Amino acid sequence: MLLDQLRQIVDSTPGAAGAILMGFDGIAVMQYAAPGFEGKIDLESAAMEFSFHFAELRRAASSLEMGTVSDITVRGSEQTLVCRVLSEEYFVAVLMTSPGLLGKGRWLLRRAAPALLEEL
Repeated sequence: MLLDQLRQIVDSTPGAAGAILMGFDGIAVMQYAAPGFEGKIDLESAAMEFSFHFAELRRAASSLEMGTVSDITVRGSEQTLVCRVLSEEYFVAVLMTSPGLLGKGRWLLRRAAPALLEEL
């Protein structure tokens, strides 16, 4: 079911190369690469590297009394990583290629979050 959720997010988002469900400890739970991107993207390494920084951002937001962080986006010149925090332990991320529909990817992540969390 988790794989189906990730596949639906990626396949419904133009420009999405893959999606991953990961713990803030850097351990991947499940991932899906879009057709044509299998073996061409290292989504697990990217999400693992950023997971530690995301945890720091969440702590900083808390200490500044910004409230709970729900979304994190890292935009590069070639790719964009869109993340949705699911819980204290997990987040889901979509790797977007240029050009991509970033807003649609973010909306699909938000919509799928309850179902993903329920499966965990």
